[in-house]
Amino acid sequence: MDTRAVRYFRWLLFWQQQGRCCYCGEHVVLTYRPYDAARPYAATLEHLQRRSDGGTGHTSNLAMACKHCNNTRGGRDWLFYASWRRNEF
Repeated sequence: MDTRAVRYFRWLLFWQQQGRCCYCGEHVVLTYRPYDAARPYAATLEHLQRRSDGGTGHTSNLAMACKHCNNTRGGRDWLFYASWRRNEF
């Protein structure tokens, strides 16, 4: 996916998810500046089904997550991880 497509999908998901992370529900910051993109609350594109598990880059498999959640999810299932982050257990 090229840079324009990534920016478009990030903006679209930001709007659809009302500026909140798909896992923890916290507000994220949509930015394109490199020093802001490294912060834990920066918006990132997340593959719900990991590519290593057969997931694709199709728009139906993408969501917006904060950088912290995106980095700490690891190999967990996205639905389990979302419930765990929201303390639903």
